[in-house]
Amino acid sequence: MLSKSATQSPTKARQSYVCALSAVAAATLFCVGAAHAAERTVSPAQQAQATVAAQAGIPESELAANAPSQYTVRSGDTLWAISGKYLKRPYRWPELWGMNREQIRNPHLIYPGQVLYLHHANGRAWLSSSPASADGSTVRLSPHARVSGQDGDAISSIPASVIEPFLTQPIVVDEETLATPARIFELPEGRVYLGKGESAYARGLPDGAAGQAGTEWQAYRPVKPLKDPVTGNVLGYEADFLGTLRVVRAATGPQAVTKMEALTSKEEMDVGTQLMPLPPRVPMRYVPHAPEGNVHGVVAKVTGGVRFGGSDQVVVLNIGSQQGLEPGHVLALSRAGKVVKDRTAGGEAVQLPEERYGLVFVFRVFPHVAYALVTDSSNTVEVGDAVDNPMMQP
Repeated sequence: MLSKSATQSPTKARQSYVCALSAVAAATLFCVGAAHAAERTVSPAQQAQATVAAQAGIPESELAANAPSQYTVRSGDTLWAISGKYLKRPYRWPELWGMNREQIRNPHLIYPGQVLYLHHANGRAWLSSSPASADGSTVRLSPHARVSGQDGDAISSIPASVIEPFLTQPIVVDEETLATPARIFELPEGRVYLGKGESAYARGLPDGAAGQAGTEWQAYRPVKPLKDPVTGNVLGYEADFLGTLRVVRAATGPQAVTKMEALTSKEEMDVGTQLMPLPPRVPMRYVPHAPEGNVHGVVAKVTGGVRFGGSDQVVVLNIGSQQGLEPGHVLALSRAGKVVKDRTAGGEAVQLPEERYGLVFVFRVFPHVAYALVTDSSNTVEVGDAVDNPMMQP
């Protein structure tokens, strides 16, 4: 998509950005544990202000110290890593590209071999896919899709190998899903466990498209509930992913028996193993960006059965889509300061202020929980540490 550089003055553009950001922050309030979220819509005029401000780039003070004047995208790059080459705060990538809200939700793609050019004017900076012309003017060109080639060639937002196991597993289910009847009820020839390539008989699959021959299902075993470390409420049930099956022969009716074949087997599947439709595999094409409202939550779990985590560790948050999270959101990690004694005031107990120490990148979202990758951390991550909109922090 081509668009001319914004003609608005840098001062007015920044004022517009602050105004638009304030409007967005006030527009949507999310309260953890609240029965209802208060939400107001952002007016078209405010959205237009935000778009114009984004097209003006960002203040040069937000650039990384050694931001390159041009960079050729390489195989193995990620959008987050490239963001870090240019920005002190990588989640401001959409502003550097001049992306509006719709482009963030449906971003264009960046491919190896594409050259990125950094431009400066009037104290602001922006990226383009074309160099400056002889008269100094530039045409803004956001990341774009190839005319030929496969989208799979495009670089990912964050390291795919790190989060791959979490894209379909583990799975978080609610009580309603646990109550659904789809399950393996019999194995042929007296088998006790089901392995790859073997057949099983299932009941409870729905009539219609979801239960037709060729459809794929994932097998799981419910585990202990995920609890909110703040309220103690159950956020959902994290389940062990056991493998995938495909419907070989479908049937209908209350006594219907469906024949299935195991496509993969991560762990042993047996009689009583529960089934749910395999979610579609969607290429990771989201852009790192800050939420639009004052989102607040905490780390509910550090994956891997450990108490502490760090960079490149996946964590579970106690907030999800119902609190406004979406894949691509970047949140700031912080920890409440400990209580110390002021020896200069007779041992008075004083709590130190909350300190930010890192960022997390949200990549999978459920109604009440989300999975996020710790991208930057100067401290260990603990259950109970806070996550917030990074734009709302100093």
